[in-house]
Amino acid sequence: MKYLILFLLFFSTLVIKAQTFKELNDSLIYHYQAQRFEQAIPFAEKVVVFVKENYGEENKIYNTYLGMLASLYISTQQLRKAAPLLLQSNNLNNKLFGEKSKEYIKGITLLAIVYSGMGQDDKAIPLLTNAMEYYKNTGGETDPEYAASQNKLAKVYESFGLYDKAEPLFISAVEIRKKINGAESLEYATTINNLGLLYKNKGKPEKAEPLLLTAMQIRKKISGENGSDYANSLNNLAVFYAALGQNEKAENYYKKATAVFKNNNGEESAEYITSLANLGSLYDNMFQYKEAQITLLEALALAEKTFNEEWPVRENILRSLGQLYLSTEQYKKAESLLLQVLSAEERKNDSSTVYAGVVNDLAYLYKKTGRLPEAEKLYLKSAAILKSASGSLDAAYATALNNLADLYRESGRYSEAVSLMSETGKAEVFNLLNLFSVLSEAEKSNYLANNFFLQQNNLYLLYKYPAAPDSFYRETYNLQLLMKALLLSDSKNVLQYIRSSKDTAVQSVFNKWETNKAVLAKEYSLPDIKRRSDLKAIEEETEGLEKNLVRLSSAFRKLRDRNTIKITDVQKNLGEDEAAIEFVSFKIVNNGAADKTNYAAFILRKNDTVPQFVQLCDEQQLQQLLDSAGKTTTSRVKNFYRVFEMKNRGVTSFGRELYKLVWAPLEPYLKGIRRISYSPAGKLYSIAFHALPVDSNTLLIDKYDLQQYTSTRQAAMRTEENQPAKPGSIVLFGDADFSMDSIALIKLRTNNSVTEKISTSIYRPQTRGGGGGVWNNLPGTAREVKKISDLFIQNKRTAKSFTQRLASEKNLKALSGNSPQVLHIATHGFFLTEPDKRKTGFTQGNTYSLANNPLLRSGLILSGGNYAWGGKIPIDGVEDGIATAYEIAQLNFSNTELVVLSACETALGDVKGSEGVFGLQRAFKMAGVKKMIVSLWKVPDAETAELMTTFYTYWMKGKNINESFAQA
Repeated sequence: MKYLILFLLFFSTLVIKAQTFKELNDSLIYHYQAQRFEQAIPFAEKVVVFVKENYGEENKIYNTYLGMLASLYISTQQLRKAAPLLLQSNNLNNKLFGEKSKEYIKGITLLAIVYSGMGQDDKAIPLLTNAMEYYKNTGGETDPEYAASQNKLAKVYESFGLYDKAEPLFISAVEIRKKINGAESLEYATTINNLGLLYKNKGKPEKAEPLLLTAMQIRKKISGENGSDYANSLNNLAVFYAALGQNEKAENYYKKATAVFKNNNGEESAEYITSLANLGSLYDNMFQYKEAQITLLEALALAEKTFNEEWPVRENILRSLGQLYLSTEQYKKAESLLLQVLSAEERKNDSSTVYAGVVNDLAYLYKKTGRLPEAEKLYLKSAAILKSASGSLDAAYATALNNLADLYRESGRYSEAVSLMSETGKAEVFNLLNLFSVLSEAEKSNYLANNFFLQQNNLYLLYKYPAAPDSFYRETYNLQLLMKALLLSDSKNVLQYIRSSKDTAVQSVFNKWETNKAVLAKEYSLPDIKRRSDLKAIEEETEGLEKNLVRLSSAFRKLRDRNTIKITDVQKNLGEDEAAIEFVSFKIVNNGAADKTNYAAFILRKNDTVPQFVQLCDEQQLQQLLDSAGKTTTSRVKNFYRVFEMKNRGVTSFGRELYKLVWAPLEPYLKGIRRISYSPAGKLYSIAFHALPVDSNTLLIDKYDLQQYTSTRQAAMRTEENQPAKPGSIVLFGDADFSMDSIALIKLRTNNSVTEKISTSIYRPQTRGGGGGVWNNLPGTAREVKKISDLFIQNKRTAKSFTQRLASEKNLKALSGNSPQVLHIATHGFFLTEPDKRKTGFTQGNTYSLANNPLLRSGLILSGGNYAWGGKIPIDGVEDGIATAYEIAQLNFSNTELVVLSACETALGDVKGSEGVFGLQRAFKMAGVKKMIVSLWKVPDAETAELMTTFYTYWMKGKNINESFAQA
């Protein structure tokens, strides 16, 4: 629009005699003001010729029209036509005004932007540097034009991959605009938005996200939710989240952005087409290929209709379509498009990261179509460019290396694959730990499930190449030590920092987060139709608070990351007669697709120079044996483990077969070993290794002192000398009154007194698991609680018991922050399998069976639990008596040495990748508990009471926890 203003100022001084010129000029102004730039161009071209022929070239009038035509070419993305006009205009500006004039500086700035858009950043940089120095000298370092020039130069450096040069310029521009325009201005928002995008590209999400979110909030406040600036921020955040694999969040932002752009700017606007193309590419990554094709073809049609073939976004759309055709194995279509894009990028800059990305796409295509020499050549080329541009720790470089390693592995070139995977591992772990300093727990889980395959790739490579060097075995085992239950460990570290922090700002955020989590837990216990309307907003706010806490604790956690546990750390804590066994599962790949899951184990002894890697079985073999032993935990327990009392040859056979499958292959490497610290994987979590029959007279617990961990890295962190020789205090829950009516529950709301009460109910045999629609009372737990309480009191130890109505969820949660050394809960436990998505929604019954989150599908039943379990709406102000793992995970039991869950199936849960079991045991670990005793199956009431009493008796006599339980 600035050219139009100049034109009107100068045009008033002209005396135009030719009627044809007036008509051309009027038509030009008419289309220009209506922003119909394509229609304006022919008139502008004719006006330029007319002025040149009648007034010559070296005058302000001709220069004005020349600039106007150039601006029209820029608006229609005809940059190659705009560049020579701007170059000519700048020469005129130099002659007319001098090279130290504003007119000249503005001209070279615009030319630099055009060069950058054409991929000729090497030409743009000196022009922008010149402009920046001019504004610095004329206006000083607080001049807004100086900030604008810094911003432009920084963006060019960024496009070159020169992030370290771009960063200080962006930071300086941010400071200037904050000082001049204020921290609530659009100018400030635009600049921090650009800085945020730089950090995103630089692989620093912990810095990028807060800036992008702040920019969005400022733009939303100023322009509203229907403003184009706000939509721009939505699009940028979508790009950020898509790069992190947070696809659902990215999709939501893209949809909002496209809707605003369509409404404000129209379907043929650059903003709408760009956002639409981004959404189409995201659909491809989400495997929604039909939606991807529809969206991308729509974007391409609009781009071809509105802009010429030089428009960079059109090229991006073609590449996205090429990638989609790759995904859907339409290789001829994919190759045609990708070669077209490659040619265009090569003309611009054959050393850019964009060019390297297209090269990588083509390499993948050639690998998939069997053209391996061509694929290898391109992969090497792509990796070299990316390493040169961004360094050896760059995520894109790691991806290129991993792709090349896949090619070598599939070609049988294993030694070359190993070399590449070692380098890949350093970059991928570096970037993973960076991501963990900004993501919420849900986002971390999603990223590990969908974007991090280093563990799988390394294990599969060892499976295919046992002759791998010792160093690669150590690297792969070290990776297991890092990754096994990493999410659990990281979340616990966050809570550890927060709970010990004296920072009032940290505590304020944490208190709000805790409050929101309690609200969410309450809402999740209700049917969908009864939940509050603002639930989604609360969920989003809670996640935001959590991410803020993660960022606040990032420095603390990075300090811990420097002390990552390695093989040597584990070995230092192993005894001469001890071994660490890390079970692993990984996918077997055939013809580029995962075919089946295999199980193996790393065995590490104190003086081993390299861990042993032992193949066990595939998951199908294991599942067939599990199915043969029965469909229920009761039948499997009977057939696998109850060998001695059953005296059944068939039972012995089932147990022995399981032993042969998952343990016998390890025995040759366990000579002289008595103690074993082990960590299961996958379906092995459902196996009670202690009870495996070695033969008809021996169980595995008879042969070895077994200790289960979430990861064998815990063996490096254990400090047995710090464990209490004897228990000091205990709090017990048992004999809960599950079937309280609404009147009794309401009384709980007003009665806050807490007193001991032991039931005198007559014992009836029960199991501590669900049976039907209600939970039966467990009078045997009254005897268990009393006997254990009496044992502690007799040994001059502190004991407090909660029974009947006082065995409540409220009293359990009241222990948070002031938990006892030992917490013993004798009650019903539950774990519900993942809901069948094909079944229609909820009618009657409880909502727990329908929850997607496994921590809502497992828990403990306490007093009054049958009311809500039966489908009734919980009474306001009263805990519902169903303490889910989700709720327990929010409590602070960091003072508790041991939790005993004397209940059914408390070790069960959903197994997620290398994170292990998501259920009660994970929840109590999140709450800070050191050790746990849990059950894999339904436990009988009387026998469990006897076991627990015996266990505490041995502990009182001075044996440690492990020894006491094994002896009991």
